Amino acid sequence: MKKLFILFGVCIIFLLAGSVFAETVGVSKDVETFVKEVAKNKGVDMEKVKSVEKVDFDALPAEINIKNIDETNLAVYKINYGEEKPFFVLTVSDKSFKKTLKEIANKMILNFGFEGDIKNSVFLKTATGVQGSKEKGYVMIRKGSITGLSTNLEVSSVKNSGEVEIIIYKNQEPVGFRNTFIINSTGVQKDYDLVSEETINFEPGDVISVYAETSENLLIKDIITIMEINVLE
Repeated sequence: MKKLFILFGVCIIFLLAGSVFAETVGVSKDVETFVKEVAKNKGVDMEKVKSVEKVDFDALPAEINIKNIDETNLAVYKINYGEEKPFFVLTVSDKSFKKTLKEIANKMILNFGFEGDIKNSVFLKTATGVQGSKEKGYVMIRKGSITGLSTNLEVSSVKNSGEVEIIIYKNQEPVGFRNTFIINSTGVQKDYDLVSEETINFEPGDVISVYAETSENLLIKDIITIMEINVLE
């Protein structure tokens, strides 16, 4: 839960005087916990909190003058804690909160790599240590899409210049999305790329592997590659 607080940690806190009357609606447990944590960080005694209520945007207190708020993304919550001056927290809406939780939960990472020197092009190994191939790799168990690829590698030697491509294979065929290195010197190199969801899709049963294609005038070693995927329910 602390990670979620970090994601939504930028909030505006209103300390308003007097009684405020507003129509309220239900609040999910996750959002209630988050709003309470924000109030706690501002010095509110949690033992005194009686309720957390979402304030209706059509009945905002007169003291709050905010224009152009999109209720899809933002919401105002009132914290009743037995004092004359209630707290009002402007933060992420319940709908947006749940949407972000779902997006985080559906992200997964596939690990590939190769330890030691690489003189020729080669398929990378999976996290189990088994070397992949066109036929061997991770077998997808749900529908989804590839959304990111990053690679770290070391260049041991290079004559003039060369190129390394980290290529994704799906069902024995390369896809267009890849990491590309233009090598002019030795040392550690890195690259990362993102692609929109539902651009490179996969189905249950599809096999995903990764191939490192290198120029002949290069000697590289210790490739570390991660692939981000988004799976559907």
